[in-house]
Amino acid sequence: MSKYIYLDVEIKLAKKPNQLSALYLKSSIDHSLTKIFGEIGGQTEVDLLKFDEQRQRIILRVPKEFYVKLRAAVTLIGEYQGVPCHFQVHKVSPVLLTLVETHLDFPRTAVV
Repeated sequence: MSKYIYLDVEIKLAKKPNQLSALYLKSSIDHSLTKIFGEIGGQTEVDLLKFDEQRQRIILRVPKEFYVKLRAAVTLIGEYQGVPCHFQVHKVSPVLLTLVETHLDFPRTAVV
């Protein structure tokens, strides 16, 4: 059994921020962890494995024992670079492969 939990998260923003980048998103998550759980409690090993700027989606990896802390911290992020936002967790799994998107995950568009 895996010692990690993987999360597929979408960032929903009220408007386009100055810059949407993996570095700023990771920093925002780390800041939220520290703000909620303090300097010691916020020291959680979180890895940003994938960043899709166009779809505003990220894949995060966290040790199992820190999953609840990460989920709370991500849920409580209310702004990104001064822009109101929220993070929506789409999928959670101990197996990274189960987060692979299928054709059902993509919006339906007409093929011309």
